[in-house]
Amino acid sequence: MNRVAARCTKVHSTSAPRLLLDSIRSNLSTVTELSSRRSQKKYQQRFVVPKKARHESIPQIRSEVLHFQQVTGTVVRILHNLDRTYRKGKDHNSKKLVHSLVESVRQAYVSGSLPWTSHATLHLLSYYKESGHLDEGLDFWKWLSRAEGMMLDPIYIGAAIELLAVCGVGLRYCEETYERTLAQQRDIGSQYYLTPGAILPDRSKALTTSGTSSGLLQGILSARLLYGNWQGSYLALDTVFALRPTQAGPRFLDAFVYERPIFEALAVFFMHCRGGNAVSKVTLTTILKLLKDFAKRASHYRLQLDLVGTMFRVVEAYIGAAGQLDLIHLNVLTSAFVNATPQIPIATPGGSTESQTSLQNTVMEVLVKLFALFHRHNASPTHVTFGDIISRAVSLGHINLAKVAFQDMLSLDMLPSESTAICMIKAAALLQDPELLKSAWACIRKTSMANPDHVPDARRWKSFAAAAASCSLETFFEEQMHSLPPESLWRIRSALTSVEKHAPEQLLPPRPTPQDFGIVNMDEFEDFCVGVRSSLEDACILQTAGFRNFREHPIDEPPILAWPELGKETWQRKLYDDLTMEQSSKDSRPSSVEGHNGFPNGVPEAMPDISNTGIPFNELRYANWKTINNLLVQAEAWERHAKALADTDIKDTGEQKTLPRKRDLNNTSAILYPISVQQFKAYQQDIENERVRSISEAEWRNRIIKLRNVDYEA
Repeated sequence: MNRVAARCTKVHSTSAPRLLLDSIRSNLSTVTELSSRRSQKKYQQRFVVPKKARHESIPQIRSEVLHFQQVTGTVVRILHNLDRTYRKGKDHNSKKLVHSLVESVRQAYVSGSLPWTSHATLHLLSYYKESGHLDEGLDFWKWLSRAEGMMLDPIYIGAAIELLAVCGVGLRYCEETYERTLAQQRDIGSQYYLTPGAILPDRSKALTTSGTSSGLLQGILSARLLYGNWQGSYLALDTVFALRPTQAGPRFLDAFVYERPIFEALAVFFMHCRGGNAVSKVTLTTILKLLKDFAKRASHYRLQLDLVGTMFRVVEAYIGAAGQLDLIHLNVLTSAFVNATPQIPIATPGGSTESQTSLQNTVMEVLVKLFALFHRHNASPTHVTFGDIISRAVSLGHINLAKVAFQDMLSLDMLPSESTAICMIKAAALLQDPELLKSAWACIRKTSMANPDHVPDARRWKSFAAAAASCSLETFFEEQMHSLPPESLWRIRSALTSVEKHAPEQLLPPRPTPQDFGIVNMDEFEDFCVGVRSSLEDACILQTAGFRNFREHPIDEPPILAWPELGKETWQRKLYDDLTMEQSSKDSRPSSVEGHNGFPNGVPEAMPDISNTGIPFNELRYANWKTINNLLVQAEAWERHAKALADTDIKDTGEQKTLPRKRDLNNTSAILYPISVQQFKAYQQDIENERVRSISEAEWRNRIIKLRNVDYEA
């Protein structure tokens, strides 16, 4: 590091930023040699400081940062990525070191030692928000806002607004910052097109806009969501999908996934995919886990099937937007699907009932198609996938299904985990299958051979003893016992002294009765599997074509999103034209947009009027406009129920929260908006009320105009 520093001091100042970046990279390049294989694959494009070098390299880098007079936003971006990498682990010392370096950069900015750049400021503000160092971030913002001669640059103001919202400064201040940034633009074009209800030059053409306007809208949208301004959030989203129906950033969707009920987030997700907008793998994982969690808590079986079916529709739409599936998506889908299979009586020992055979064939057909789809994405099932199928199948009584999955697992040279093998020991006992029992126990012994110090505990031997008795393999059991070391043999013998021959059913945990779970109609499950197979087949066929043509091959709306049309199609089309087309007031709209941050080269450029998903832009914008209307109505009804629950909490506790939830917007591990069964029943009742509601065209128009908060005269 000292040699690098010595060389850097001889370099002309114009080359300093490049050499500074090289010096950082040279100190962090040893990660490929010192980190684990997992880190090499997962973070191959990120910089991780090795343990041996971090204590001496980071102070040296800090010294260089303070002495170089020119530094690009690339350096701050590297530090930002370093923090994101460390935040996923438990290396707190490295987090502190990176934070110390970031603070050095900030102090150099404030003192004037380093030049001010918009992109570096963007990364600094984002770092403070994501890392949780809110006080330092707020101090940095205060310096930015009072710096003499500094204009509010839209490049970083979006990140600043998000930071301010998380800090709890109040929505009013965030809105004022947003409006002030728009007002400081050179012309009124940028301010106009970022205003809800702005009229586009041509609804059938795309506008080429930079990411600046998107970042600004992202900031104010997130702030409104954090403070519960759902109406303003959806109006901002409406602006995004009017300006960039095929280029909306993935973080717009993320905000609704974490801050709104899953049903609203799903509507935004399908709107996102309909235009071919990118959706991150992490966001897809979060949506699938939210649906899976809700399916577990479903109040009746039909709802559980609808929720699991929605998961497959979500994957189908994701692939249609050219998304790439991953192994975690396969595991979540497989787990939810097998868990949704109806529970049936255990077959007679050594045989199977007709219902079991039919059900097994149906489930296997779906799983085969599911595995084929993921194979196209280079995501084949692993021992974890098969283990989940086996454990859930055994617990639900689908013993033959578990046996087939176990045999397929062994044929693929996969070694099951010890817990999976124990499930198969129980299955062998229920089927009275000696060969299956021997195969399952052999897997446990292989695990022990891989770790000589590991001996299956007494609970495993108890299950093995009961299964051996059921399969008439007492001699085989004694042979396995005598293969143990003497000290382990005595311990296991002591634990088995009280073990009697168990009936096969006693090996399994108690299962819910039909009265507990609800009456299961096998025809319902068969119909459900038909729909799932259809989704998987369509996804396989259309995968080779990249984007799906949603105009020719639309995806049926999931039943849980079956919100009725708010008004007749003729009413909606007429109001849409009235609100989005200039008639007698063309002069009130800017006739041209002279160069500004929102539109490169001054004038919006016309792009092909067909999206990657085969939908003309005028049709796509109209469909998005209708979706936003539905979301506004749904959110209004949902907030009414939420307010009623909040009023109940205030009566009970006497407290009311006024600040938004302070959380990490990038945290995808927690379910942030749980939904109770009571809330969902109220949601379903709202759907039914809308379906039977009789409303005139004038009433409908007034309702939409009020929700959209626009000035309109018929």
